[in-house]
Amino acid sequence: MSHFSVLVVGEDVEKALAPYHEFECTGEDDEYVEEVDQTEEARTEYLREGNTTTRYKDTEGTLHNPFTPEGNHDNKFWRELTPEEDKKYGGKGGFFQDHDDNPEHGGLRLYSCDWHDGQPYHTKAFVWPSDGWSEVEVPESSTKSFAEFCEDYYGHTVVPFGTEPDYVDDHKYGYTLVDEKGEVTATIDRTNPNAKWDWFQVGGRWNGYFKLKDGTLGVIGEPGLQTMNKDYKPVTGNRADQCIKGDIDIEGMRDEAADKAGKEYDLVRGVAGDMSLHKTWKRCQEECQTGEFDEKNEPKVDYDKARKLYAAQDTVKRLRKNQDTIWFEADEFLMSREAHVANARARAIATFAVVKEGKWYERGEMGWWGLVRDEKDRDEWVMHFASLIDDLPDDTLLTVVDCHI
Repeated sequence: MSHFSVLVVGEDVEKALAPYHEFECTGEDDEYVEEVDQTEEARTEYLREGNTTTRYKDTEGTLHNPFTPEGNHDNKFWRELTPEEDKKYGGKGGFFQDHDDNPEHGGLRLYSCDWHDGQPYHTKAFVWPSDGWSEVEVPESSTKSFAEFCEDYYGHTVVPFGTEPDYVDDHKYGYTLVDEKGEVTATIDRTNPNAKWDWFQVGGRWNGYFKLKDGTLGVIGEPGLQTMNKDYKPVTGNRADQCIKGDIDIEGMRDEAADKAGKEYDLVRGVAGDMSLHKTWKRCQEECQTGEFDEKNEPKVDYDKARKLYAAQDTVKRLRKNQDTIWFEADEFLMSREAHVANARARAIATFAVVKEGKWYERGEMGWWGLVRDEKDRDEWVMHFASLIDDLPDDTLLTVVDCHI
């Protein structure tokens, strides 16, 4: 989940962003919600080799579900703790296992939850109903029908044969259709395939984004999570989150960004020390390739090894140990001070995405200006973004929005 800035060009911000809402979060069942047939995908997953589920097998070979039909742990497999066990384990939460206790059975398994037995949230220990039981993995297709799988895996409740889906309650986000024999004919997902955000607010983390020219006015949105930071300072009267283009002090914003970048550069380079041998994250990934390739024929990377290689560098250690540089990445400062400041100046007014005339354009996505998903296109994005701002009429309303996904 992440936050990103979006520039909305023109009037009516909500209307401009509406085509890109994530239906599963907003619940807005509007014209942007589509019905996507997932039948073949679901059937493939249902029958996929390796798609297994856990069952407990008794001495007669009968399989038992660890959970009740309501989805709760079946209490016949769990017992109350002894006083000694309660003293030792009772204060722990969640699932845990003591391998030293009862090692011949893999260790004592314990779990804390609401057991729906009339008692408060507490810990119980796993127990077999009798000797000779075992835990087995069986194909999920052997334990439930395809219709049941669609409901469990996708949340697509069955629409009784001969009736229509209930888009208000039971089938708002998807449903499964069956014939008169109860066999699945289709399982449908209801979603917005163009979703970009699950909630947004004007301003937010970018509260006070625009610097205004003297004597002009704009609209201030709501501050975001930065208000929880003790160093947060409310925006002043010369800032805005919404205003007309002609009232923005663009050169002032670029000067501010350049000044800030210069100070950050001096700080980071001073703390990091000699960066001539620093390996970028990209270089670390290249050195930690496994020799195998994924479905897109891209080299696979041992990311754990790459992270350790990157973090072991003196430059990275120094930055992360210093409270003032803990959030800075050395990779961004492997250039001259002049180049770093120039980049910051160019990026001063560029947001991550733009919504203009009903279309969404995003840095690194194939779309506006033919950009592709690759971080190396940032400079090209910034260049065209600056061109966009320069070409807009001065009376164009601009709004910066904090989007979350």
